[in-house]
Amino acid sequence: MKFRHAIPLLLWMALVSAHASEEPSREPGKPSVASRFLKPWTIFRGSSEKEKKQGTVSWKDLALTTTFDPVSVKLSETRQIKVTLRLANKGKRLQQLSFPTTQRIEVLVRNNAGKLVEQWSEDQSFSDEPTLVAINPGERLEYSVSISTRDMTAGQSYSVEAFFPNYDHLKATKTIVPEK
Repeated sequence: MKFRHAIPLLLWMALVSAHASEEPSREPGKPSVASRFLKPWTIFRGSSEKEKKQGTVSWKDLALTTTFDPVSVKLSETRQIKVTLRLANKGKRLQQLSFPTTQRIEVLVRNNAGKLVEQWSEDQSFSDEPTLVAINPGERLEYSVSISTRDMTAGQSYSVEAFFPNYDHLKATKTIVPEK
């Protein structure tokens, strides 16, 4: 007797689920009424194609820091600045970053007018080897590069921008003011 109501309910859910998988004309990013209603049932169907394309990066679990060596730059003594970019996984899940080439990071130096003074990758060579880099929970990635101080002027401020080229969320900017 109880199963008599279960079969129409299952048929109705299958029909609504099939309708929810089609893309109706609505605002982008806004879920349909059917998909909001069926959200508790999505654990039984696996991940969607859209979720697979977006990747598995959780930005809130990643912490990005940039350090300079030496911290205070004296142009008369320093020819290069070592820039270190660290990306730590503070979450409880494995994080994966996809790279289309062997280039992992980029460092740009801009003067206070916004003009590009130096681009680290300009004199580097990279090959077209797609790679997937995994960061385990509690671990970190660390990349160090050297940038030249030859085009810098003492007393003028410079913005050093270090980032992962494929990921807009993974960007750190610091300002340095070289001394004479």
